Order: sequence, then structure tokens, then C-alpha cells
Amino acid sequence: MNMNFDFNNPTHILFGNGKLNELGEQPMPGKKALLLMSGGRSAQVSGAYDRTLEQLHRAGVEVAEFAKVMENPIKEMVMEGAAFARENGCDFIVALGGGAVLDSAVAISAMAANEGDLWDYVNGGTGKGKPLPPPGLPSVTITLTAGTGSEVNGWGVISNLETNEKIGFGGPALVPVLAV
Repeated sequence: MNMNFDFNNPTHILFGNGKLNELGEQPMPGKKALLLMSGGRSAQVSGAYDRTLEQLHRAGVEVAEFAKVMENPIKEMVMEGAAFARENGCDFIVALGGGAVLDSAVAISAMAANEGDLWDYVNGGTGKGKPLPPPGLPSVTITLTAGTGSEVNGWGVISNLETNEKIGFGGPALVPVLAV
């Protein structure tokens, strides 16, 4: 069997017990973070929310919170999150949560830095397949669940309720710079 591949994963990974407590010592990709979370309470209950805020403060980062991610994230929430990031002058994203939050971070990153609608850039279905001109906002991912490695890749799945589609979206330019 002949296996050939080209693997490039530029994400800096902090892995292990208590590594969230080292976030504030890491170089941050910006000065103001969109803190992206679900509407649930698991990050608060686990203590990850308070530790994340403490570490971002330690790194000198301002935070604007957007806690509207739901299971099976939808295009409208992505567009709202991107507008919120722009309105609040966020220059990077901190995604704190599970797969839905990590998937949403990819799409919000792209749309906070680009014009139009997410579906303009989606390949497949009713998406227009336009290339993303500038890369998205850099992102830092803090996963709270064990899953498929969403914290280190530039892809996510978003639903479009208008067209009844659920499609993968992303690309190499949207890979997180740091994952905890």
C-alpha cells in the first residue's frame, strides 16, 4: 500500500491538565477578542469561563462576549456574530466550547473580515462558491469536549434554514493559531 500526503497544521497546541492556566502567557493574535460561546452554562459550571477571562485579562486582551451559538449553528447567527465582532472592533476570536462553537468560529472569522453573506462563499448546494479574499480573523480555540479535532482545523458545518441545507465551510486560511 502506498500512502502519500501533504500535512500542514500550523496551530500551536497546548495540551494537558491545567493548560488553560497558561493561556495568558501565550502571544495573542490581537488586542480585542470576540469571546464566542454557546448559550449554555457548561463553561461557567466547569470554571473554564472564569479562567479564560482571567487569562485573557492577564494577556492584556479586551473581551466582547457573544454567547448565542446553538447546537447545529445557523447562518443567521454566524452573520449576527460577524456583525457583532466588527461593531465591537474585535481583531480575533476566542472560541470557548464544543463542536458547535468551534464550527461557528470558522464561519464568524470569515464573515467578520469579508463582505456579503456566508452562502456567497459556501461551495456546494445553493452556495455561490466565491473565494474568500482576505483571510478571516485569527482564532484561538479552547475546546470543552473531546471530539473530531475541530479545535485545530479551519472547517465547520453550518445550516441554512432558508434553503434547508447543512454544509461544511472553511479553508486553510481559517485554521486557528492557538488551541488549548
